[in-house]
Amino acid sequence: MNEAHLNVIAAVEEPLQVGIVSPDGKVGMQQHAEQFVEAGIEFIFDPGQGLPMFDGAELNAFIDQASWVTVNDYEAQLMQERTGLTLEAIAEQVKALIVTQGGEGSTIYTDGDVITIPAAPVGELQDPTGCGDAYRAGLLYGLMNDLDWAITGRIASLLGAIKIEQKGTQNHRFTLAEFKARYEDSFGHSF
Repeated sequence: MNEAHLNVIAAVEEPLQVGIVSPDGKVGMQQHAEQFVEAGIEFIFDPGQGLPMFDGAELNAFIDQASWVTVNDYEAQLMQERTGLTLEAIAEQVKALIVTQGGEGSTIYTDGDVITIPAAPVGELQDPTGCGDAYRAGLLYGLMNDLDWAITGRIASLLGAIKIEQKGTQNHRFTLAEFKARYEDSFGHSF
């Protein structure tokens, strides 16, 4: 992680639609945010367990640069304390602020609205490790496919549910058809 700054956004050969700055080395996270801005690539700021490395001014800089911010409920509280901003004030500076609440679902603040996303139904709980990453993958999928936030949040929620049913981090597998069928079963509509 301390070598993350050696990875340069401009060195990526394929065109990027969207980026994410998530827990990594401090300098790498800061440089990647700056590089996304310089390249005109919108990105999610997901500080995760890296949040304590940053003071209020540094977090405000990330918020200013990011298109979207996603945190869990604990990180949301810490971000508010460090920046002096309410969740609504953070949301006003980005396209959306997403706050996950584990088994209670998530809340998406966007365009002055607050969208409550239910937790997707879970079969047998196995291992929560990696659920946040699975949720973020759902956010990226929704953004890359221009889906609205109500659907994007539910996709993310369902990915977290699928993950928690498996032992290990990201070793679950499914086809898009299987995922869409489970989405419809879980939420009563398709996407």
